Amino acid sequence: KVGNIGVLLLAALFSLSVFGVNIWPLLTGAGAGGLVLGLAGKDMLSNYIGGMMVYLLQPFSIGDWIHSADGSLDGIVEHIGLYYTKVNTWDKRPMYVPNSQFHSMKVINASRMSNRRIVQTLRLRLQDASKIPAIVRDIRQLIVSHAKVDRRLHRLVYFNQVGSYSLDIWLSCYTSQADFLSAQQEILFGINAIVEGHGADF
Repeated sequence: KVGNIGVLLLAALFSLSVFGVNIWPLLTGAGAGGLVLGLAGKDMLSNYIGGMMVYLLQPFSIGDWIHSADGSLDGIVEHIGLYYTKVNTWDKRPMYVPNSQFHSMKVINASRMSNRRIVQTLRLRLQDASKIPAIVRDIRQLIVSHAKVDRRLHRLVYFNQVGSYSLDIWLSCYTSQADFLSAQQEILFGINAIVEGHGADF
């Protein structure tokens, strides 16, 4: 109990430092720093301060989909506590992440993305070379006119590479987070119909 009080006291002081308050005179004055640091567990303190940073800076909230840049974390935030954050992974396994790890972890908050990008490389047969200009034209028209594609951002379709075994068409566009899966599926169906309609194949 006394140890927890020490952790809370020191964490409160460190929280003040976030707002520019010089806390070191408080820690070193009258030997208080040595007493508090002796009571506080290093890991417990790190996790508490990490929790305070998550609370103050709010890089994510309960219900957000977050994932780490290294792939070690991917799921929905279910609980944010003083010492750990609970994330439900996509296979429904609860992951308890010590808050101290968020100091060094690069976290991507997918729920706060304004758009999601659809990017594809289409590899057509070499014998379909004469049909490429018309296919590119029709796919570009599909992207430009699609209702779920964001018209404020780029909508690109180009024949960009002659490979050893294929002719590559590259496309890139953006849709909203909510429409991503349905928009991507509709675009892929449309592309397949265009390629077949020109007598070409992948």
